[in-house]
Amino acid sequence: MAPNPQFRPLPICRGQEPDIYDLIDRCYREYGLSLNLSDPCEHHLADPGTYFRAHAGEFWVVPDASGTIRATVALHIRAATLAGANLAELKSLYVDPAWRRQGWGRRLTLMVMDAARAAPCREIELWSDTRFTAAHALYESLGFARFGRRDIEDSNSSSEWGYRRAL
Repeated sequence: MAPNPQFRPLPICRGQEPDIYDLIDRCYREYGLSLNLSDPCEHHLADPGTYFRAHAGEFWVVPDASGTIRATVALHIRAATLAGANLAELKSLYVDPAWRRQGWGRRLTLMVMDAARAAPCREIELWSDTRFTAAHALYESLGFARFGRRDIEDSNSSSEWGYRRAL
């Protein structure tokens, strides 16, 4: 099923943060986790618009007709690497459970990849909790390859898989 064209990704506006926190927390709870904004790894969520724009990226939201945030995704650009190219990082891809299996994850990931190419970046990476297996299947279907694992010191005792793809 294709995403409803009536809804589209928009840059985050101030004041939408509580809706974003609610969406992420709902997604986390499916896995027995909870969003804890005091975790060091969540610092970018305090003011996501400002944070990602300061890193040559953006934080997008997909609101429904009532204004409820149903999906999010972000692009973070890291300065040029030793190879001389910027490195893109896909972050904060969350889709409301009621909106899954409609193509939103794919659409938002492809949108971030397009924005990264325009940055210009030659490679994109992401880190995803090892428990988010449906997301891993999406990334792999889009040509991402797993390259590593890291443990996160957070309230959920998270461990993440790293994925990377050329652009």
